[in-house]
Amino acid sequence: MLTKLARYADKYSMLPQRGGTVLAAVSGGADSVCLLRALIALSETHGFRVACAHFNHRLRGDESDRDEAFVRTLCQKLGVPFYCGGADVRAAAAVKKAGIEETARALRYDFLSETARKCGADVIATAHTADDNTETVILNLVRGAGLRGLTGIPPVRDNIIRPMLCLTREDVLEYLKECNQDYVEDSTNAVTVYTRNRLRHRVIPLLREMNPRLHSTVLTTSRLLREDDAYLSELARALFTENCPEGQIPCEKLSGLPYSLSSRVIRLAADTALSAEQTDAVLALCEKKAASSELSVPGMTAIVEYGVLRFERDDGLSPKTFQPVSLTPGQSAVIPELGLRVTLRKTVSPEKIHKTFNNFLFNFDSVYGIIVIRPRRTGDKISLFGRNGTKSLKRLFIEEKIPKRSRALVPVVADEKGVLAVCGIGQDIRAFPVSARPALEIIFEEISYAP
Repeated sequence: MLTKLARYADKYSMLPQRGGTVLAAVSGGADSVCLLRALIALSETHGFRVACAHFNHRLRGDESDRDEAFVRTLCQKLGVPFYCGGADVRAAAAVKKAGIEETARALRYDFLSETARKCGADVIATAHTADDNTETVILNLVRGAGLRGLTGIPPVRDNIIRPMLCLTREDVLEYLKECNQDYVEDSTNAVTVYTRNRLRHRVIPLLREMNPRLHSTVLTTSRLLREDDAYLSELARALFTENCPEGQIPCEKLSGLPYSLSSRVIRLAADTALSAEQTDAVLALCEKKAASSELSVPGMTAIVEYGVLRFERDDGLSPKTFQPVSLTPGQSAVIPELGLRVTLRKTVSPEKIHKTFNNFLFNFDSVYGIIVIRPRRTGDKISLFGRNGTKSLKRLFIEEKIPKRSRALVPVVADEKGVLAVCGIGQDIRAFPVSARPALEIIFEEISYAP
């Protein structure tokens, strides 16, 4: 068994170099005790150190405390550094309004990561076996899963290694018997009210009658699917990097892709694990011909405008508009929502006027009252210099293809008579400056913080 485990660990480069440390996650059950004993044996030939971490979930009363005491005593006998943590998982789940299993896993891995940091461990080893992999794949298949859900438990993820995935439960028990090593039993493992336990005790034995090498077969299938998934994900990331600046996706780029790639590109843009139904809904959104449409998905909104898909997080942090500011000559003001400083000063128009779309010169005598920098208002109109006719800002923003959600963030410069300029677009002819005559200059500057 040790030879088989060592070969599997070497295949995936799991074990650290000589002098490194492996932190073994040990519950006290057969699998994790086997892991600890096997790592100690391998450390003698590979030259790494072994430490042990145990997390008490406090879900089974005295039995949970018994497990902790067992692992502590075992580490003392084996001369292995022992680290222990624990939490009231049930209470934590209630506070988070999450499932007990989900909460237990999150707390356990947080503890393992912190312990690895404290003890200087290179990797964290968990005791998942081929049996666990089979259960995971079948459960995902029954619940509904795409390719990634059928790839099973990965041998390596970040600094988590699973060297026992090549072993079955029978291999584990045989090794423990050879070592004359005892372990503790979790009484809840026999309770078939839990889905995984029903699968383990009722379904898998029937499947093994059909294929005695079921665990090995599923492990191989998982590996092949994992390699396919990795390749498709790599292709999708290359497409995303090449075609999606700032995370925005031209819908036409998606339309020509096979689903296996378009779905992955969408998930990359969303930067979250969208379900198949949510991904399909976003793809359908991209196929609409409307100038603007959107769809709510958990924690964010998918928006398609002018043929471009983007995601906006519903975090409440992104400003939807900004507070107007009023200026008289010689004053500056900050618009913190936009990260801009605006300055108004009196000057004289130069002989040759250079037009820009962020700094404006207005004929002093054509400005009425105080200048205000504000969002667009209903009814706003502008007669842009160099263009014919008067146009509403609503129509102008549509023509300029400014996203609907961004329109209230475009600074409009106005006086008591109406719009003087629109930042980034241009200014009205009404107050266009006259050479060598008094003028008002307004300057927009980006700032990195609001003073």
